[in-house]
Amino acid sequence: MSSKPPRAQCLVSFGSNLGDRDTVITEAARKLTASPMVNDFAASRLFETPPIGGPTGQEPFLNAVGAFETTHSARDILSLLQSIENELGRQRRRRWDARSIDLDVVLHGNLVGGSAALIVPHPRYTARQFVLQPACDVAAHYRDPRFGWSLGELSEHLSAGNASLALVGADDSIRQQLCERLSAEHGIRTFAATQPIQSGEALDEALSGRWAKNQRASAASGEPIVAHADEPWVSAYVPPLPVPPLPVTGDSKKTGRDANIPRLVARMQWATAATRWPAPHQMWPSGGNWPEYRLEIDNLDWAVTEIASALVSMRCPVRPVSEDRHWWR
Repeated sequence: MSSKPPRAQCLVSFGSNLGDRDTVITEAARKLTASPMVNDFAASRLFETPPIGGPTGQEPFLNAVGAFETTHSARDILSLLQSIENELGRQRRRRWDARSIDLDVVLHGNLVGGSAALIVPHPRYTARQFVLQPACDVAAHYRDPRFGWSLGELSEHLSAGNASLALVGADDSIRQQLCERLSAEHGIRTFAATQPIQSGEALDEALSGRWAKNQRASAASGEPIVAHADEPWVSAYVPPLPVPPLPVTGDSKKTGRDANIPRLVARMQWATAATRWPAPHQMWPSGGNWPEYRLEIDNLDWAVTEIASALVSMRCPVRPVSEDRHWWR
C-alpha cells in the first residue's frame, strides 16, 4: 500500500499594476483556488505599494499573498502559476516593469534549492515588505528553512533598524565597486573595505577590526556611523553580528534596533557558465542563521539597481486597501 505524499505549506505572492488591477488579481486567486493542487487556501488582505525600480511612470502595485497546503512539487505550483499568468494576458518584458499579473512561489515547505526556472525560497523576498507584511496576515508563523526565522519575525526585524545590507560573496573588488557606485549614483551611505582580508587572517577579528576602524573614522570626522535613524546603508563586508542572532521579539527588541546591525546579509554569486546557479556545488552556499538576501549577478549595472531597489523595498509603504481577506471570493 503506497503512502500519500506529504503536504507542504506553500506561500505565493500576487502583484498587479497594469489595467484593471482588482479584477485581474481576483481572477488569479480564483483560478489558483480552483486547482486540485491547492488545499485550505487563505489570502491576505489586498495592499497597495508604490512601484520600485524599473521604468518611470508606473501605477502603484496591488499586492497580496496566498497560503495553502499542497502535495505537489514546487515545480508543479510554478507551472500552475505561469499558466494562470498566461491566461490573464501577462507579457514578460523588462525586469521591474509594469505587469498585469505577477505570481511567484515564495516558500514551499522546507525546500531549499530549485532549477534554472525556479529557486525556493525566493532569493529576494527577504527584502520585500510588500511580500512580508501581507504574509503576516495569514502565514506569520511560516519559517524560512535556511535560517529558521518566522515571516513575522523577519518583517519586524526589517522594520526595527535602518534599511541595510552587508555584502558577502563575489570578491573584494566587486563589492568595492558596488559600494562606490551605490554612493555616487544613489547617494547611499556605504562602508567599503580599504584592503582585502589577508590569507591566514582570522575572519572574525578582521571584520571586527574593519568595523571598529570605520567607527573611529566616523567619530574623528564628527559624523556618526549612521547619519540618522532612517538612513539606508551598505557595507562591503559583514560586520560582527549579535550572538545569539535572536529575532527582534520580546527582550531582544532593543538589540535588534541597533542601527549598526545590517538587516540582511546579501550573499552574492558572480555568474559564469560554470558557476551559475543551480550548479550543484553553488546551490545555496552555506550561510548561517542570519536572514539573507540572495543575488546572482553577471552585470554590475543591474546589480547596483537591484541592491538600491532592495533597500527601498525594506521601507516602502504597504497600505491595506481591502477591509478583510475575502476579496477573492
